[in-house]
Amino acid sequence: MVTAVKAVFEDGVFKPKEPVKLEERTEVEVWIPKETAEDGSDPTGWIAAKGFIGFIKDAPEGVPLAEEHDRYLRNPLAK
Repeated sequence: MVTAVKAVFEDGVFKPKEPVKLEERTEVEVWIPKETAEDGSDPTGWIAAKGFIGFIKDAPEGVPLAEEHDRYLRNPLAK
Protein backbone atom coordinates (compact mmCIF):
# COMPACT_ATOMS: atom_id res chain seq x y z
CA MET A 1 0.00 0.00 0.00
CA VAL A 2 1.19 3.51 -0.82
CA THR A 3 0.12 6.61 1.08
CA ALA A 4 1.11 10.12 0.02
CA VAL A 5 2.02 12.39 2.93
CA LYS A 6 2.92 16.04 2.54
CA ALA A 7 5.72 17.03 4.89
CA VAL A 8 8.14 19.84 5.62
CA PHE A 9 11.85 19.18 6.02
CA GLU A 10 12.93 21.14 9.08
CA ASP A 11 15.84 20.75 11.50
CA GLY A 12 16.95 17.61 9.64
CA VAL A 13 13.58 15.88 10.08
CA PHE A 14 10.56 15.37 7.81
CA LYS A 15 7.52 16.69 9.67
CA PRO A 16 4.09 15.65 8.32
CA LYS A 17 1.72 18.53 7.63
CA GLU A 18 -1.23 16.41 8.80
CA PRO A 19 -1.57 13.56 11.33
CA VAL A 20 -0.33 10.19 10.07
CA LYS A 21 -1.68 6.88 11.39
CA LEU A 22 1.57 4.98 11.95
CA GLU A 23 3.01 3.30 14.99
CA GLU A 24 6.01 5.02 16.54
CA ARG A 25 9.35 4.10 14.96
CA THR A 26 7.71 2.64 11.83
CA GLU A 27 10.24 2.71 9.00
CA VAL A 28 9.08 4.44 5.84
CA GLU A 29 10.61 5.25 2.47
CA VAL A 30 10.49 8.88 1.36
CA TRP A 31 10.51 9.74 -2.33
CA ILE A 32 11.37 13.30 -3.26
CA PRO A 33 10.22 14.08 -6.82
CA LYS A 34 12.32 16.40 -8.92
CA GLU A 35 10.81 18.56 -11.61
CA THR A 36 13.87 18.09 -13.77
CA ALA A 37 16.48 15.39 -13.99
CA GLU A 38 20.18 16.11 -13.84
CA ASP A 39 20.27 16.18 -17.66
CA GLY A 40 17.53 18.87 -17.78
CA SER A 41 14.82 16.50 -19.03
CA ASP A 42 11.28 16.45 -17.64
CA PRO A 43 10.86 12.84 -16.39
CA THR A 44 7.67 13.50 -14.42
CA GLY A 45 6.04 15.67 -17.07
CA TRP A 46 5.26 18.42 -14.55
CA ILE A 47 7.06 21.16 -16.46
CA ALA A 48 5.07 20.31 -19.59
CA ALA A 49 1.82 20.00 -17.60
CA LYS A 50 2.28 23.41 -15.99
CA GLY A 51 2.41 24.92 -19.48
CA PHE A 52 -1.15 23.68 -20.12
CA ILE A 53 -2.69 25.03 -16.92
CA GLY A 54 -5.06 27.81 -17.93
CA PHE A 55 -3.98 27.85 -21.58
CA ILE A 56 -7.57 28.15 -22.82
CA LYS A 57 -8.47 31.25 -20.80
CA ASP A 58 -10.73 32.70 -23.49
CA ALA A 59 -12.86 29.58 -23.99
CA PRO A 60 -16.43 30.40 -24.98
CA GLU A 61 -19.03 30.06 -22.24
CA GLY A 62 -20.66 26.64 -22.14
CA VAL A 63 -17.98 24.80 -24.14
CA PRO A 64 -17.50 21.35 -22.53
CA LEU A 65 -13.69 21.47 -22.45
CA ALA A 66 -13.33 18.72 -19.85
CA GLU A 67 -15.56 16.25 -21.69
CA GLU A 68 -13.94 16.97 -25.07
CA HIS A 69 -10.38 17.69 -23.93
CA ASP A 70 -8.75 15.50 -26.61
CA ARG A 71 -10.51 17.42 -29.36
CA TYR A 72 -9.42 20.80 -27.98
CA LEU A 73 -5.83 19.70 -27.33
CA ARG A 74 -5.53 18.65 -30.97
CA ASN A 75 -7.05 21.95 -32.16
CA PRO A 76 -7.57 24.66 -29.52
CA LEU A 77 -9.63 26.67 -32.02
CA ALA A 78 -12.09 23.83 -32.66
CA LYS A 79 -15.78 24.69 -32.51
